[in-house]
Amino acid sequence: MTSQRHHHTLLTKQNNTRQKRICDLLRHLPTFMFRFLRLLSFVFFLLPAFVVFLYHYFACDRIAVYYGLKGAIGENGERMWLSRHYLDMYGSRTHVNGNKEKKPVVIFLTGGAWIIGYRMWGCLLARALVPFGILVIIPDYRNFPKVNIKGMVDDVDMSIQWVLDHVEEYGGDGKRVVLVGQSAGAHIGGVVVAKKVLDWIRQQQHQQQQSYQRGQGDNEEDCRHLKSTYSPQQLCGFITTSSPHNLVTMRSVFHRHGLSASVQRSIFGGISGSNDYDDDLNDDTIKSVATGDDMDVFEAWSPYHLVKKCQSEYITLISEGNTNRNNNDNESIDQLKDIFPKLCVIHGTADKTVPVEEAIELLSLLSNLQIPALSKMY
Repeated sequence: MTSQRHHHTLLTKQNNTRQKRICDLLRHLPTFMFRFLRLLSFVFFLLPAFVVFLYHYFACDRIAVYYGLKGAIGENGERMWLSRHYLDMYGSRTHVNGNKEKKPVVIFLTGGAWIIGYRMWGCLLARALVPFGILVIIPDYRNFPKVNIKGMVDDVDMSIQWVLDHVEEYGGDGKRVVLVGQSAGAHIGGVVVAKKVLDWIRQQQHQQQQSYQRGQGDNEEDCRHLKSTYSPQQLCGFITTSSPHNLVTMRSVFHRHGLSASVQRSIFGGISGSNDYDDDLNDDTIKSVATGDDMDVFEAWSPYHLVKKCQSEYITLISEGNTNRNNNDNESIDQLKDIFPKLCVIHGTADKTVPVEEAIELLSLLSNLQIPALSKMY
């Protein structure tokens, strides 16, 4: 009798929950229809521009190149030709004024809120740069929900390795490669650059251990964040535009723009607890739930916090060197500012999606760490 009553109570709760969800859906239906019609109107009026865009994308000097593992089969059994591990290369057959010298290279990482990024979105940037004799490479990368942020970072890192290894086969100059990112693409690029600096520092620490402990110590590969072998100094520069540098401070902003707390946790790997509070989430709630391990995860994928970590690990490297050898020998270790590629931060002062304070905060940190960076606020 008790079990029947319990079963009846469970069914009642499920029915009430289902009815509540249906009511919520119906309550938001007018707003959804209005936004859907507005989207259709937007597409209709911009259709001529879209046609021109598509024509240029398919008719311009562009080749698609696979940068993933040859013959690889994805986690879901997908074949190479279905992979997102392709990049678009613009300008490999274009010679400006007959000049056939090696071209400077721009790797552009498109945005898309980590969900809708696609290499085609950078087509117009390539159209603007190719006439100036620049080789533009736009790698694709997997999006959420197929992978979380770690998969995106691994994809971008692998594409950069491919460019540095093979770009000269297509007329590019491997010693003049600049990484550029926009919005979510700039965030991923910032994570890659910072983690490559951390890997470089850890490589130096590993060499110190090998030197002073007679070969004992951790395996060098186990210490690395990324699988690639290029050094951060091989990039001539990194230009970040409209990037969310600090995910911790951006959480409430993302939520206001439709990226709920549960989706954020899924993308960046935070604690996946209950979703019940998502609909009524505010800034105070964000701050109250973003504690402990959850906060640590968002910091782990924030360029701002990764740069701070670079500084702390660099200090550890220098102090360990002072302990084990003469101070004069530390001159062989590059200063932190020399390990990073040249940096440039660009941001719009009226940006509502990613506030300009994100750029100001990062520039302030870089200045405090004596890492030079150009900036452009428009």
